[in-house]
Amino acid sequence: ALQIPAHVGENTALIDCCEVQDIVALLDVLVSSRHDLSMARVLRSPLFDVPDPALVDLAMRRRAQADSWFALLQQPWPQDHALHGIGARLLAWKDLLDRLPPHDAMQAIYSQHDVLARFAVRAPEVQRAAVLANLRALLASSLQVAGGRFVTPYAFVRALKAGGVQAPATVISDAVRLLTVHGAKGLEADVVVLLDTDTPPRAAETMGVLIDWPAQEAHPRQFFFVSSEANPPQCAQATRDHELQQRQREELNALYVALTRARNTLVVSSIEPHREAPGSWWRRLSDVAAPIPAAADTACAPAPPDPLQDGMFSLKVLPPGPPPVTPVPVEAAPVDPALDLLARVGQAMHRLLEWGGVDVPAVAAVRREFALDAEGADRAAAMARNILAGPGAWAWDAAQLSWQGNEVELVSDGTVLRLDRLVQRRDNGQWWVLDHKSNLAPLRDPDLVAQLARYRAAVRAIDPAQVVHAAFLNGQGEWIELPETPAVRP
Repeated sequence: ALQIPAHVGENTALIDCCEVQDIVALLDVLVSSRHDLSMARVLRSPLFDVPDPALVDLAMRRRAQADSWFALLQQPWPQDHALHGIGARLLAWKDLLDRLPPHDAMQAIYSQHDVLARFAVRAPEVQRAAVLANLRALLASSLQVAGGRFVTPYAFVRALKAGGVQAPATVISDAVRLLTVHGAKGLEADVVVLLDTDTPPRAAETMGVLIDWPAQEAHPRQFFFVSSEANPPQCAQATRDHELQQRQREELNALYVALTRARNTLVVSSIEPHREAPGSWWRRLSDVAAPIPAAADTACAPAPPDPLQDGMFSLKVLPPGPPPVTPVPVEAAPVDPALDLLARVGQAMHRLLEWGGVDVPAVAAVRREFALDAEGADRAAAMARNILAGPGAWAWDAAQLSWQGNEVELVSDGTVLRLDRLVQRRDNGQWWVLDHKSNLAPLRDPDLVAQLARYRAAVRAIDPAQVVHAAFLNGQGEWIELPETPAVRP
């Protein structure tokens, strides 16, 4: 009410922030359009800022037609009605979320609907920085679940609601910091206010445990289960008294920490307790404090707000980039369809070998990825099966390998090399550079021979003490080792 900026020092889960809950409600609606409660939150939020009378109109139409709010918003609404056009916008956002990963869809929604500005203009000035930071953190967190690549909107929302994603800490230099005494350790401020310092001691515990365990001992000296701490058995009274003394000592330690946080001014406040608290901080300090006369009320009326500055703010935006350069059209050389098909079949074979399996879902996946017909996909699958069942099958047997990798990238003489497969045998520690080829006679191709020899040399350069071999695996499943001094076979 007083518009005093404040900062809570304790960690806050991102999902507990109101503005984040508004965006999560939007995702709920776009994933499952029958979430009427989430839809109400979205409409009332700064995303649309729909007034209450318009929500009443929507609820009355819902009562008459028994359909979801999402469906009712797709119906015609008067041009001047607050709900006009919202249905079409929600449909467009639903299409984005159906086609794109959550991060990309949310980024598009943020941009198209100017989400940051809408929330910023509705947030109190003292909270604006935190609201914007939380909304940006929500967008960034969509990249933290499965790298943002394979996560579904439902999985993203579920991960957020599970907790663990913390809201970013926003630092406001002139804000009031709300801290526990424990959280304030090591910090100082010019003015420190202690709140609620006249609290009664906590009630005696019931159904608890009393332990006498000195730090230097390997085991407790005494251990009691007690039904009432106020009335312990005779054998446990000394341990109970010692426990109460230690609690009192901790209270005094906490008071010392609280008093020493202030550089210049310490303010102690309290409310009247519901029962006497003779050992409270307030009673201890009031017993030694000297009264001072009350200062005259010289507070001045606040200056009227400047209409040119009140509520005005700005958001940083990226400057416009240079205009796109229109490329000069170059007539492409004609591509032989047969050669293009062979290349795609070879790529599909590589993908199946990378996955290490040729089951029906994998074959269907490469058929879609490389736009193959049934015959082309079957050819790629047959070559992959031949390799996985041939003399080189051991290279996919984890029990025989100490290390294995597909599409391994190396840099040699400033050039990036990509090895189809690199493995190390468990029995002798030797490395093998494997190159998958649909070509049935790769040793007859000087370019292929030189390429594999370069791959082998690049691996050897990493550790010359290691033994490194190289071999081709062709579509018939044959193991064709590259000789140390390769010569192109006729």
